[in-house]
Amino acid sequence: MNEKVPILIVDDLPQNIMALQAVIEDMGFEIITAQSGNDALRLSLKNDFALILMDVQMPGMNGFEVARLIRANPKTNHFPIIFVTAGMKDLLGQIKGYETGAVDYLMKPFEPVILRSKVQVFKELYQQRKVIEHFYNNLEQIVEKRTQELKEANETISRLAATDELTELSNRRAFNESLAAAVSATRRHHYPLSMIMVDLDHFKIINDTCGHSEGDKVLKEFANLLREMIRAEDTAARWGGEEFVVILPHTHSEAAAALAERIRIGFEKNSDDATPYALSASFGVVQLQDEENKDNLIRRADAALYRAKHYGRNQVVIG
Repeated sequence: MNEKVPILIVDDLPQNIMALQAVIEDMGFEIITAQSGNDALRLSLKNDFALILMDVQMPGMNGFEVARLIRANPKTNHFPIIFVTAGMKDLLGQIKGYETGAVDYLMKPFEPVILRSKVQVFKELYQQRKVIEHFYNNLEQIVEKRTQELKEANETISRLAATDELTELSNRRAFNESLAAAVSATRRHHYPLSMIMVDLDHFKIINDTCGHSEGDKVLKEFANLLREMIRAEDTAARWGGEEFVVILPHTHSEAAAALAERIRIGFEKNSDDATPYALSASFGVVQLQDEENKDNLIRRADAALYRAKHYGRNQVVIG
C-alpha cells in the first residue's frame, strides 16, 4: 500500500505532540493531532485510524474517559489506543487503562526505537485489514454482479420458456397459466372475462405453394397485428400452428366480438399486400360463465371457432 496510514496523537501540550511527530513522521503516517478529549472524539468519528497515541492526564476529559467513549461507539471501537504518559507507572493505574480499552502503555520519557517498533506493528495490522477489506469489498461486488447476471439469465430463461419463438407472443403453456390466473381473478372480483380463439383460413396453401418461410412471415405479421390491437392488460398467445388465442379481462363477449371483427378486417386488408393470396381468419368468441372452469371455456371457444369455419370462414362467431 502506498497510501499514508492515519494516526491520531492526543495531548494537551503541543511540545509533547511535536516530540511524538518527530519520531514517526518518516514512517508513512498521516499524522492528525488533537489537544483535547472532545477534539479526539470528533476526529475519531471522521477518520479510520490505525492507532491513537493519547496522553492520560489532560484537562477536562482525561484519556481514560476518551478511551471509554471510543470503545462504546461501534464506529470507533476497533481503534487501538496506546497511552503515552508519565504519571501511570503504578500497576493499578495501568490496569485501569487496560480496562478502558488501551492495548499498551508508553512511558514518558519514551525511547524512540520502542515507539517506532510499536507503531510499526499497528501500521502493518492496519494495512493488512485494508487489504482484507478491499478483498471482501471486491468479492461482494463480484457476488452482487454475478447475482444480478444470474437473475437476468433466469428472467431471460423464464421469458423464453413462456414465449413462442417465431411470433414472440406467449406460448401455449404460458397462455394456460395466464388464463388460470385470469379466471381466478374474475371469480374474486366479479368482472367479465372473454376469450378469442383465431385460426388463419387456408393457411396450408401458403406453406405448400410459397414455402414455410413465407408462411412464417404471415404468422409473424398476424402476431404483430394482435399486439397492436389488444390492450396492455390483455394476453395474446400462439395456440399452435396457425391458431391464436387472446384473453380479455374486464370485457363482455360483445366487446370481444367487436375487437375480433377489427382484427379480422385489419388482417384481411393487410394480407392483400403480404401474399399473392387473399388471406383471412376465423374467430370464436366466448365469455366466462358462472362456475365455468378454464378448460370448458377453451372448449366453447374452440367450438365457436369451428362454427365460424363451418359457416364459410372469415367471420366472427360468439359462442
